[in-house]
Amino acid sequence: MSPTQHPAEATLVDYAAGTCDAGRTLVIAAHVAACPACRQAVRLAEAVGGVLLGDLEPTPMGAGALDAVLARLDDPLRPDPRPPAQRPDWIAVPPPVLEAARRRKRWAAPGVWVAPITRGPGRRSSYLLRVGAGMAMPRHTHQGVETILVLKGAYEDRGVLYGPGDLAENDETVDHRPQVTREGECVCLVNAEAPLTPLDWVGRLFQPFVGI
Repeated sequence: MSPTQHPAEATLVDYAAGTCDAGRTLVIAAHVAACPACRQAVRLAEAVGGVLLGDLEPTPMGAGALDAVLARLDDPLRPDPRPPAQRPDWIAVPPPVLEAARRRKRWAAPGVWVAPITRGPGRRSSYLLRVGAGMAMPRHTHQGVETILVLKGAYEDRGVLYGPGDLAENDETVDHRPQVTREGECVCLVNAEAPLTPLDWVGRLFQPFVGI
């Protein structure tokens, strides 16, 4: 089945333009790989962007521009050029995501594990989050934007069911308590501009252990 919950159009345009940070790029890339509609939208945005660039007057390169580009080749947060990889029970994901699951997974609470993937400027981070069947996250909100993609299982949030391939974007206007369905564990790929802001004592108690 194709995903039913998608990124905002502006997010897909940013992704097509290459302006998303590395962690958000991982999340959007995995969704686009699973979603024919969003793949088409990205192709359209890339085509429009190419036409607009073609209409611009050429601009001379600044001093040191080549050295700056070459230096970025060693940036550990640049998008991975390898194609999406597959686990039997997950949707396809970029290879750094599977590597994090293999090498950096740690149990943070009963039924919950976290695997960090990237650290960006400021407090940005991306990570894998596994929550057991029937469990609910503590009530919380966000600082900046959280982009979350379901890789396995499903969860319900404010009356909407998110299954494999579905993507949600949450910000500081969102006050919620997502709950995993009882059919099995839920594994999500998350990029956050800042750690969660707990709104109950459970979240404040466990956040130092979970680290998100």
